[in-house]
Parts: sequence; structure tokens; C-alpha cells
Amino acid sequence: MELKEHKKTVIENKEFCGEVQNEELSAKEFIRVFAVGVAFIDVNFKQCDFSECYFRNCRFIRCDFTGANIKESNLRGSQFEKCKFQYTTWEKTLLDEHFLDICLPSEENLARDLARSLRVNFSQIGNYEAVNKAASIEVNLTGQHLYNAAYSRQSYYRDKYKSWSRIAHAISHARWKAFDLLWGNGESIVRVVISGLTVLVMVALFMMRDHPQLLFSTAFWGAFTSFWGIQSGTQLSEIYIALLTVIRFILFGLFMAILVKRLSRR
Repeated sequence: MELKEHKKTVIENKEFCGEVQNEELSAKEFIRVFAVGVAFIDVNFKQCDFSECYFRNCRFIRCDFTGANIKESNLRGSQFEKCKFQYTTWEKTLLDEHFLDICLPSEENLARDLARSLRVNFSQIGNYEAVNKAASIEVNLTGQHLYNAAYSRQSYYRDKYKSWSRIAHAISHARWKAFDLLWGNGESIVRVVISGLTVLVMVALFMMRDHPQLLFSTAFWGAFTSFWGIQSGTQLSEIYIALLTVIRFILFGLFMAILVKRLSRR
């Protein structure tokens, strides 16, 4: 086995005073490096480590941060245009949440990993709105990746996922889709409410089938009151009452799970 020296050059306690363009700064370790209002254009930051750095209101244009590790730094007010952030990790770094809208990679699995790292980062700095936003993006990207792995005809996916692996991802996507419709994979209270209303409509339609004289409004009201355990003038069969009771407990449990999850992020 042959090994070679892999030591990063340390740049410590320095300040960028003017525009930086077409610089090769890969595999560097930046410690307490300072810049305010500086433009970085076509700069290579691959495999760099940033620690306790301050880049306030800077512009990064076509910069490459692939594999960079950014921790305990301040990037508030900085803008990123056409930059690469594949395989980057983030820790305790102040960052505007609109980064999630413009800087995720085009590959959904890499974008998911970056959103996951940013979700943890936003939690560490106390930006809980961004945490929820990153979690929602992560869930959606997971679904996209499972779908592409199972059904996409692109050569990348067909070469990487074959036969049984493709079937396994199809099953995983079906499970993801079912939970997404039920409660947004743990991220959407609205989906829980919609699921409850859908059940009530279905029960009302079954009641109208069994009792053709019932109006939909009457049947729906009977299903609604029975869902909450309230007796009404509309008589439901025991099987419908039992079904609505079970569904009420399930949906209430999902509702509480979402609340607990969101509160636990604070």
C-alpha cells in the first residue's frame, strides 16, 4: 500500500481586501478569515475547511465548494450564483435560508444530502423556520430519488439500479407516496386534515349506498359527529362507528407526532 502526504495549507487570521477572481484555493484550511462585501468569481474552494470565518455580504459567482466543510462561520447576507455545493457539510454556520431555494445541486440525491446537512445546521443556530423548510425539501427530494431509481429511463439510474434493486426502490417509493398522501411523511398537518375529510366523505357515500333516502349533507354530518364520538340523529352501523373511532385515534396520533417533531426542533 502506497500513501502520500495530504496536508492542507492553513490560511489563518487573514482578510480578503479586494475582488478575488480565477484563484486556485482548493484543499486549504481557512481559520478566522475575514471578508466584507468582497466578490469571489470563479474561485476553486474544493475540499476546503472553513472554521470561524466571516464572509458578510459577499458575492460568490461560479465558485466550486465541492467537498468543503464549513463550520462556526458567518455567511449572512452573502449571495451565491451558479456555485457548486455537492458533498459539502455545514455546522453552526449563520446562513440565510433562501440558500435552500437557489443553491441545491441538480442531482436529487445530492440535494437531499445537502438539505439534510443544512437542516441540522439551521437547528444548531436556532432558525426553526428554515429547519422546517429544509425538512420538507428533504422529504420531497427523497421521493424524487426513489421514483427515479425505480422508474427513470436515464442511463445513470438504469446502470446503477437494476433488477431487484429497482423493484426494492419501487416498493420504497410506493410506501413513501402512501405516507406522503396520509400525512406528508410527518411534515404536513394539512395532509392529516385532508385525510380525515376524505375518510368522512367515503363513509358518507357508503351510508348513502346503504340508505338511498339520505342526502349527502345528512350522511356527512352523521359521519362527522360519529368521528368525534358524538351521537346524532343519523344512525350508523356499528362497523362504521368502530372504523371512524379507529381512524380518529390514528389521525390524532399522527397530528400529535407532527407537533412533537416540530417542537423537538426548537
